[in-house]
Amino acid sequence: MSYKRVISLLPAATEIICALDSENCLVGISHECDFPAHISHLPKCTSTVIHNNLSSLEIDQMVAQQALAGLSLYQLNWELIKSLQPDLIITQDQCKVCAIHLDDLKAHIQLALGYPVAIISINPSTIEDIFLNIKEIAKALSKAELAETLLEDYQDRLDLIAHKVKHVKQKPSLVFIEWLDPLMTAGHWTPSLISLAGAHCMLSNPGQNSQKNNWSDLQQADPDFIVIAPCGFNLERIKQEIHLLQTNPHWADLKAVKENRVFIADGNAFFNRPGPRIIDSAEIIAEILQVNQFYFGLEGSAWEWTN
Repeated sequence: MSYKRVISLLPAATEIICALDSENCLVGISHECDFPAHISHLPKCTSTVIHNNLSSLEIDQMVAQQALAGLSLYQLNWELIKSLQPDLIITQDQCKVCAIHLDDLKAHIQLALGYPVAIISINPSTIEDIFLNIKEIAKALSKAELAETLLEDYQDRLDLIAHKVKHVKQKPSLVFIEWLDPLMTAGHWTPSLISLAGAHCMLSNPGQNSQKNNWSDLQQADPDFIVIAPCGFNLERIKQEIHLLQTNPHWADLKAVKENRVFIADGNAFFNRPGPRIIDSAEIIAEILQVNQFYFGLEGSAWEWTN
């Protein structure tokens, strides 16, 4: 069956649908779906209790408070969804902080809409999982052949990076910071992206959840490189809060800081979205680590040096 009226409640899924040349099937999106730009006019089916003006610590505290109270961070506009008459809704069951969770959707969908609606829930932990999700969505949209072409291209781009760095004898160490306060390091697919680009990922484990760390962990790791890409933050937002790291008395003693190897990257657009731009994320790490071997034109727009 090929679905014709699709609501995507996840930015990564929206990007996958558009990459599959199926944006004509989209009838609704989430409030966080902002790419590609030409889908921004579509009805927004969600809202959130998290406000943009909250600090990293305040966001973390609100997430904890909502979880303790058994409340969701997101609301679904059921009247709007009902009016859009979807035959497929795409969500996720990986993280209640990232988007509408599968449990929240299942609890209300049949009662609210009054008819059965297909649900695809994606839950990737690795790059391979992301590719499988693309195939699953493509099958639902009758775009399996196009998906194979896209995935071959994505794999070729990853293979190019891996081929160029396979003879690097001394691999640098890298810590990838995914949240500023409290300090958290990235898990899931990010450690594999780092390994692919020729570095040892520290304080993170591939395929596992992001981890909370303390400053002693970061001091002990003392990496050659630090990349800062908080979940949901673009470059400008990171600049507003990077002082949370820079004002720590131990920050200046870190090797990466002393050797000017600290970078910020757009986590919202790239690393946090398990869709097509996860390949760009690998290229960002490659540009950062291997400045003499790679140029993808991403510096300045997707990542920057700090000073």
